Amino acid sequence: MKRENMHYVESAIFYVILFFILREWLIPIVELTQTGKLNLLLIFVGICCVLNIFNAPILVSWIVKVGYIAWFLIDVYTDATFLSGEGIAFLSQEMQANVSVILAGDFGQVTNPFRSVLFFLLIWMFIYLIDYWLKVRMTVFYFFVFTVFFIATLDTFTPYDGSAAIAKVVLLGLVMTALLYLKRLMVQTGTDFPLRKYVAYVLPVIIAISVASVVAIMLPKAAPQWPDPVPYIKSLAEGSGPFPGERVSKVGLGNNDSQLGGSFEADNTVVFTVEADSPQYWRVETKDFYTTKGWESSAEGTYPLEVPRDALSLSVAGDPEAEEKVAVVHSQTERNYLLQAYGINGYEYSEEDVGVYLHRATERLSTHHYAGEAEQPLTNYQIMYQSPNYSYTGLKTPPTQSELPLIDSRFLQLPEELPQRVVDLALEVTAAYGLPYDKAREIEQYFRRNSFWYETQNVPVPAEDQDYVDQFLFETKRGYCDNFSTAMVVMLRANNIPARWVKGFAKGDEIDRNEDGTRTYQVENNHAHSWVEAYIDGVGWMTFEPTIGFSAPSQIDYDVDTSLNGAPELLEEQEKDRTVREETETEAQKKATKPNQERSFMWLYVLIGIVALLAIYAFIRRRKWLPKVYIANQRRKEDDKEAVQSAYKVLLKQLDHAGLPKAPDETLSSFAKRVDRYFGTSDMSTVTEVYEKSIYSKNPQDFSYEEIKESWEYLINRTTG
Repeated sequence: MKRENMHYVESAIFYVILFFILREWLIPIVELTQTGKLNLLLIFVGICCVLNIFNAPILVSWIVKVGYIAWFLIDVYTDATFLSGEGIAFLSQEMQANVSVILAGDFGQVTNPFRSVLFFLLIWMFIYLIDYWLKVRMTVFYFFVFTVFFIATLDTFTPYDGSAAIAKVVLLGLVMTALLYLKRLMVQTGTDFPLRKYVAYVLPVIIAISVASVVAIMLPKAAPQWPDPVPYIKSLAEGSGPFPGERVSKVGLGNNDSQLGGSFEADNTVVFTVEADSPQYWRVETKDFYTTKGWESSAEGTYPLEVPRDALSLSVAGDPEAEEKVAVVHSQTERNYLLQAYGINGYEYSEEDVGVYLHRATERLSTHHYAGEAEQPLTNYQIMYQSPNYSYTGLKTPPTQSELPLIDSRFLQLPEELPQRVVDLALEVTAAYGLPYDKAREIEQYFRRNSFWYETQNVPVPAEDQDYVDQFLFETKRGYCDNFSTAMVVMLRANNIPARWVKGFAKGDEIDRNEDGTRTYQVENNHAHSWVEAYIDGVGWMTFEPTIGFSAPSQIDYDVDTSLNGAPELLEEQEKDRTVREETETEAQKKATKPNQERSFMWLYVLIGIVALLAIYAFIRRRKWLPKVYIANQRRKEDDKEAVQSAYKVLLKQLDHAGLPKAPDETLSSFAKRVDRYFGTSDMSTVTEVYEKSIYSKNPQDFSYEEIKESWEYLINRTTG
């Protein structure tokens, strides 16, 4: 087989192996970031590999790759056709908008199409770097090591299972290492094997590696000898943040709320999917006793009471005149509680020997099997409810105090250690209002008007002698739902308004619209949330949402004739409600997408970091690998005058970098003798003689690059020492 054809066969083998290794890079990235489109990404990888196999001209390579990226963006993100006016306008608008955003430094506003462009460019750069390793260095050791390290890291610290991927990468990496070793031997000895002989060498190696790998996989494995490093590494984070005592936890609905504070990391584990007619908060339980550090239940340990599952009556009552609605819950993990919709009437599920039990102090609902005391998680159940409807007239009616004695005093509890300035602030905020509802609304809006920030990172934990609410209100003014909701409950109680702390899940992400008009919402650990319920005399328990970026599920019936006096105030109240709800919905949408954006960016940053480290390493080691590039480029040139002269100029540059510069007044002949004395050879004189012939002789037969090839390559390699 001709040498050129053999080169194509050999390159094809290398790039097929490379394609499958790169596939093991892309699978976890797509899986963990939930970006999808794996097949389209693999097609791009395949296109890059084919172009490299045939050494496509740079212009052709760029046109094909840029064209594919443009097609991808138009096909995935629009309904337009490729190269249509609408598609081209979309690309133009995306590029202009994102360049402006990047120049402004607002990287969080970069759109998904532009992130896709950056990801494609990263793949492009990565394959270009690997191409250099294959063709010039003829080794993939570093790529091999980085791949195993990358997959092992994901396997250790994420839900991704990389066991099979590591086995594949090791097998493919060993095969490629063996093939590249054979290639280096062929280059060093100047031997070109015919295809039959090449296969005769390669096939036994592939079979031996494959058999050894299969045997290694099938053999029994010893149990892990080291403990899981993840808990240990996380434990090191305790107190390591920029604030004293800061800790980092994973978001989710836990059982212990006595020590609030600290940063948390996102967790997109799906907890439930819910089919309902509209989004709403999903209540789980309440807490009433504030400890200065968090929340506990004043009736902790009391035995739950069985209640009728088809006739529930909780403290937050629904509107009896409202239409009864049904929400269908599909639990994705075993949970020892039932979700509650506001205005819940009952549950339906298929298990006949399971009862619903109410924890009276917290209003937490769970299911128990009649045969034993253990809680019985349900995977599927229905919630019947009639959404509450709060009368605006009732909210605006002065309290008679007739109902307040019926409210347990535990909902007015405040610790003796509570700093006085917290109480003073609560009274100051509501000083202009007389009605409990107006006071509650003013406290709810206080955080949005006074430079408080929603933040999940770098959130401090109060010191031993420090109050959680006091720290948030007067020192940090930053935190997440627990900070905002706890602060509001304490401020309400300071105003003698009964209040309690509620936790459950926010609305979730809409993922589907069903044929019956309902919508399917996906509720993740990321949606774990806390909010406030306040008791308004004459109306009852009502929900409030102080956390910036969220909107409360309360619905107010403005049952006042707008033609009466006071209509301007009512209209102003309605407009205020509408504006606040729109603003918080917008903020909530941004927050809901933030965890996925952060995950996408996290893995993008990991890859960019790896490429950056490789680039820095390559730059530092350039004296080692640049000569190889020069040699590879020189071998591709035709044997003529230009080849000889360019080779000599490169040699002079390398000698200068190696500490052997030519003096300005030094002749080429004397410089060559000095270099030969330094290296103990006569190669520089040989190369210089042919170079001078290429300059002064008009007969091409008098000089040839082949005459100096061996000497020139020897000197180039010596400059790396």
